[in-house]
Amino acid sequence: MEDISSEFAPRYPILLTEQVAEFLAKALIEGQIKQGERLNENELGRRFGISRSPIRESFRVLERDGFLIRVPRKGTFVREITQRDIEEIFPVRAYLEGLAARMAASSIDGKHMDELKGLLGKMVEAVKEKNPARYRKHHFEFHNGFIRASKNAILINILERLRRQSIWYMFSDFFSHEAFELESAISVHQKILELLAERRGEELDPLVRDHVFSTYHRFLRFLRMKATPTGK
Repeated sequence: MEDISSEFAPRYPILLTEQVAEFLAKALIEGQIKQGERLNENELGRRFGISRSPIRESFRVLERDGFLIRVPRKGTFVREITQRDIEEIFPVRAYLEGLAARMAASSIDGKHMDELKGLLGKMVEAVKEKNPARYRKHHFEFHNGFIRASKNAILINILERLRRQSIWYMFSDFFSHEAFELESAISVHQKILELLAERRGEELDPLVRDHVFSTYHRFLRFLRMKATPTGK
């Protein structure tokens, strides 16, 4: 695991357990902590300068959310995402994210639109710079932006968990393999922004749904290719 302790800065009065869980989840999503890696309470407590208790509680939160797995007499490990995870998560996410986009079209305000325009601009810059890590960060924020604009708390909470889990594919070598797809992905997000601005929710729903399904099918093909010894 990379030394991420210098990036951890406790904020009060937010519960320390919540802060540690949020920080570790972000590190997992961004690939700073790898799938299959063992996490040690004592080591993390020492690095973060806090007691083991909030570390232990944060592990329970992340285990509940599907990020970690506890193995008796061996320790706590980052759960490795499987093809079954992808097959179960992505279709549900596709329909719910399409719904969120449709709802956002009727409630989005100028502030949210400005945020999405800024994020799309950063995605375009990342493609020009051939920087997949930067692209995936802003892409994740772009989708979170229109999901939050739906203003449906239940939908937002469900999608947050689904997206945090499904986003793991982005720090696998799949993302580098798919780098050539980024330019075509930009056009999809430009269309999403256009339909949001014009409040055309009925068209947004299938567009976002198909966009998520497209990634889903490409990722399954990638997994099958990796499973073939020759890579063919």
